[in-house]
Amino acid sequence: FDYLGLQTLYDRYFLHVRKTRIELPQSFFMRVAMGLTLNEIDREARAIEFYEVLSSFDFMSSTPTLFNSGTLRSQLSSCYLTTVPDDLDGIYESIKENALLSKFAGGLGNDWTRVRALGSHIKGTNGESQGVVPFLKVVNDTAVAVNQGGKRKGAVCTYLETWHLDIEEFLELRKNTGDDRRRTHDMNTANWIPDLFMRRVMEKGEWTLLSPSDAPDLHDKFGTDFEKAYLAYEDKARRGEIKPSRTVQAADLWRKMLTMLFETGHPWITFKDACNVRSPQQHAGVVHSSNLCTEITLNTSDTETAVCNLGSVNLLQHLKDGPNGKEIDHDKLKRTISTAMRMLDNVIDINYYAVKKARDSNLRHRPVGLGVMSFQDSLYALRIPYASKEAVEFADRSMEAICYYAYWASTELARERGKYSSYKGSLWDQ
Repeated sequence: FDYLGLQTLYDRYFLHVRKTRIELPQSFFMRVAMGLTLNEIDREARAIEFYEVLSSFDFMSSTPTLFNSGTLRSQLSSCYLTTVPDDLDGIYESIKENALLSKFAGGLGNDWTRVRALGSHIKGTNGESQGVVPFLKVVNDTAVAVNQGGKRKGAVCTYLETWHLDIEEFLELRKNTGDDRRRTHDMNTANWIPDLFMRRVMEKGEWTLLSPSDAPDLHDKFGTDFEKAYLAYEDKARRGEIKPSRTVQAADLWRKMLTMLFETGHPWITFKDACNVRSPQQHAGVVHSSNLCTEITLNTSDTETAVCNLGSVNLLQHLKDGPNGKEIDHDKLKRTISTAMRMLDNVIDINYYAVKKARDSNLRHRPVGLGVMSFQDSLYALRIPYASKEAVEFADRSMEAICYYAYWASTELARERGKYSSYKGSLWDQ
């Protein structure tokens, strides 16, 4: 460790009793390793195996795993993805779940597309909705109030589809001007964009904004199914059968998205159809959003909160000297990934779940995210310029190897522990 690394460990990661640290770096790694072996038959051997990949920096678990492994409430997962329903009880239950998950160091990705837009009719009171934005202000302040175990700030990202009638105000949430009651300075935002919108932008066509209370099935559709349903709702809106609704130039809305992205860094650009088409779990549900870091796409619903179980392979540690310079050490990479996949699978069973919907989803689908770090360092070691064709080719080769070894390790785990519950019908099954 260098000085900054030790200081970060001291400030955030070491266990403490009333601010007195009771760990050193290697005992910290051993705590994490031992905490991940609680369900293993040969605990001691596995603990040593896990400790060695951590202490050598061959693999690193996610921050919540490092924070909480081996503690009484071992919340080990990085992010949670939720879908917010369009009723008051459901909205505030979702905000409560945000608070509980953030309390134990979980990051949050919320899909708010189903919540009705400003001016929409409310049957129960015969009134009009104030739209999504006032609730997002509550979400923002909740993330500030409930930090992640006292170790880092609460973190949440809100997703909204581009056909939502509140999209234009949503784009301005991070601006430093305007009514501060309708601004969220601490929360991340992201656009969830269907392919049809991008085609309208390229064709310089019009785009119809709707309230999800008037188009309730659009939220659960993607691809051609979404396009057919959306076109039908557009026809209704033109005939005046859907109110409120509004038509804008798609290119103008896209320009505003990019302007806000350049000015505030938000909302991020994410693509609904691309995420769903590539989802191996299409049979189990629709991907309605990504997470805080936009690296995970998992299906969510009223009964399931998706969970990210993450860790990263240190690619630099898996290079060796070859006849023509540095090259990937495939034998070591395979061993590391085999251990890493086992650690990530153990996270799912050992994890403390503050919300039942998260537990149900995680145990049913058992998703894991094996990432990569030190990619640029590896390019430097290989003497490959970052912005070069050779860098792209190395990325392809290294990611292909990592994927292959991860699939192999997952297959071996399935042979030992059985298939996950929703395997039947998935793309893996096909």
